[in-house]
Amino acid sequence: MDQKTFDEAVNDTMDLLDMNYSEALKDTISQFQQLGMDMGGIKIDIEKATDPLPSALYKLKMYYETSVWEESTKEQIVSNLSIVENECKTHEGRHLSKLSGAYNIVCGYLDRLAELDVDQKAQLIKTFDSLLGGGQVVYGKALDIMVELLKNTKDEKVLLAQLSWFKTISELEDEREELRIIGIGDIMKDILQSNSSNEAVIIATCQLIRAQLREDNCSGDFSNAGERSRLFGCELMLPLLQLLKDDKIIELEEVTSEIFFTLATIIVRFEFCRKFNECGGLLRLKLAMDRHCTMRLNCQAFKLLKSLAGDDIVKDDIRKVGFCPLILSALQRHINNKQLCIDAMKLLTALTLRSPQNSAELTQLGIAELIVQAMKVHSNDDKHQKHACTAVRNIVSRNRELASEFLAHNIESIIEKIISQYKNCEFEAKSALRDLGLDVSFVEQWTGTGQNLSS
Repeated sequence: MDQKTFDEAVNDTMDLLDMNYSEALKDTISQFQQLGMDMGGIKIDIEKATDPLPSALYKLKMYYETSVWEESTKEQIVSNLSIVENECKTHEGRHLSKLSGAYNIVCGYLDRLAELDVDQKAQLIKTFDSLLGGGQVVYGKALDIMVELLKNTKDEKVLLAQLSWFKTISELEDEREELRIIGIGDIMKDILQSNSSNEAVIIATCQLIRAQLREDNCSGDFSNAGERSRLFGCELMLPLLQLLKDDKIIELEEVTSEIFFTLATIIVRFEFCRKFNECGGLLRLKLAMDRHCTMRLNCQAFKLLKSLAGDDIVKDDIRKVGFCPLILSALQRHINNKQLCIDAMKLLTALTLRSPQNSAELTQLGIAELIVQAMKVHSNDDKHQKHACTAVRNIVSRNRELASEFLAHNIESIIEKIISQYKNCEFEAKSALRDLGLDVSFVEQWTGTGQNLSS
């Protein structure tokens, strides 16, 4: 749609329906949205509009052109920035902000950051953050200013606003790659080391690290999340582990959970698993699981243990350090929580893969009964049932004598029900039946006809 057509439609609506500019604007935008029209190139006249968002943006545009800001002017700037932030909490508000040219207006204030105090800077960044998302790319001078500010910010309010801003722009693969090239890993490393006792900053930094490793919403030809995981493993694993060595941090359940989740995301290579173990990571992980019984921490601990179990040496050490009783205890305590049970089944699958010793110890402690119980509790979730069947298969595949522990709890009927109920679980369920020593018939996906090929 071109600007002329849009303006004519607004004027016609004003004349026909006796509306003012703001009312006609809303009605016209709504009508064109329902028709699926692309209004990306449309700009509205914010000077005429009386609604809070365009009115605030117009005032901000005027204030920016003032050569010297008095304190009263700065107060008005912050007030209007706050209005823009609140209005952009809705999809309609963000759409209207794009038509109002909000991005360029707010970006302009980055050139005058030095004139603002800490609270004013934080509000500016939060407002800038509210404008982003949904495909808005930040590049050039604006990104350079924000990166430099992130490197040099010492104040907590501004730093937290910045970390949230960078997390938001990390929705796009192009931005994630640009930040990798800029060196976001080293910047986050410095932030963690200089804020090692700041709970809020550690949590926000961990969330930014994970946002950098997302694989969805790829705006590029392909995701480079695997390479970023490797780089972050090299740059950030030891600083995160160093945080866990602080007893005060271990006492903070939320912070420890965030660190576990983040480590699970960046530990993607065998050498990272071993380095984590060599630096005493398993002992700190066990200490945290001993201290905290919450579902959140145990879920993240299970994720981290699963990543670490990718290495066979570390997998054995997980058993030797004494994690098996802790795993069973957490599973039993939170067996009604679907997500924890799924994470537990994934962990058990990894721990018992090619490991008869782990399978034997877990079974001796009573894992068979707990797995069967979890399969009953979450019988309506195909994802859980698939992972549970794979865990059962791995436990008994190299220890056939352990099958009796599962059969004693009538697992055969449960798995038969899974086969009939969930077609996407058929292979895993039948594989579990086979390794339990039960009769099962597999459907051969690819079979020849026995005929010679003719030219």
